[in-house]
Amino acid sequence: MTNRTETPSESLITVSLPVKLHAEVLAFQQKAGLSTLSEVIRHALDSFDTTRPAIEPSESRQVSFRVPSELRTRIVRQARHAQVSVGRIVRVALQALPSNPTTIQKKEKTMAKKKAAAKKSTAKKAKSKKK
Repeated sequence: MTNRTETPSESLITVSLPVKLHAEVLAFQQKAGLSTLSEVIRHALDSFDTTRPAIEPSESRQVSFRVPSELRTRIVRQARHAQVSVGRIVRVALQALPSNPTTIQKKEKTMAKKKAAAKKSTAKKAKSKKK
């Protein structure tokens, strides 16, 4: 885990994941070719159906991940509406991940490339202002 500052469009969320689910998410990340746990969780939350029931095993691992602020707002609203924790929303969304992750690779990798390009552009602008 890196200690970086959130951008105005990102928020840091920390939740506990059951040990088995944590292992499944890491396996999904590897199968899907995603570089971060945040990408897996963002995908799960974006496609999450709030009508699914939640199951809570007792043993867990704490994870932190970054999501766009608008996604955080949406899941906080979902949690309030369902009268559950944000952690429960995240866990249920992760449990609902598809068994075949190949369909999401292109979307997540494209988003990562766009983000990297935006960072380079910002760095170039900052560098040119210093001159």
